[in-house]
Amino acid sequence: MTIRTTLRTAAVLAGTLALAVTACSTDDNSASQTDRASESRTTAAEPEQPSTSDRSGTPDDGGGRVLAQVTGRDSIVLTITGVEPSASGKSVTVSATLKNTGTKGFFGISAYGGTDTAIKGRMHSLAGATLTDTAHNMRYYVLRDTAGGCLCSTALSALKPGETVPVFAQFPAPPDNVRSVDFLLPTFPNATIPLGAAR
Repeated sequence: MTIRTTLRTAAVLAGTLALAVTACSTDDNSASQTDRASESRTTAAEPEQPSTSDRSGTPDDGGGRVLAQVTGRDSIVLTITGVEPSASGKSVTVSATLKNTGTKGFFGISAYGGTDTAIKGRMHSLAGATLTDTAHNMRYYVLRDTAGGCLCSTALSALKPGETVPVFAQFPAPPDNVRSVDFLLPTFPNATIPLGAAR
């Protein structure tokens, strides 16, 4: 083998190695970019949506607990049975019962819907309920869904004598340092409820 042939062979091998290294580098960069894109999609925050169970059913009554109890118009008794935070901590759900302790049917449910005409279906709901943090002079209103309805019990009807119905309303969560709030439903006095159990 001549020196010229040897040099030509070495040049060919060097060119082949350079192409191989370039190809590997391109593949590595492509894989790295794919991994970064996948990580970005995985860690992107999903928008928080109200739970469908909040609209179609009544939250747990807290095992029969009584956090507060007040009597309103026409012998209707409101019993607060639970205050539960959402998984995100951005909202709290107040669970309660309404009982007609009188001897006549109660047809004044529409008063519980409040006066905000922008809330859809408010006339037979708990849309008028509020939470008040008296220590910080803050009032919280019932949350609404994307259709403009309240995140609370809806389609309520007249209460027969002795009848009890479970109800709920969902509110923005007060700050962590708030230990109690006043729950107010139209026609009832304030019901002070602790928040410590919901933290």
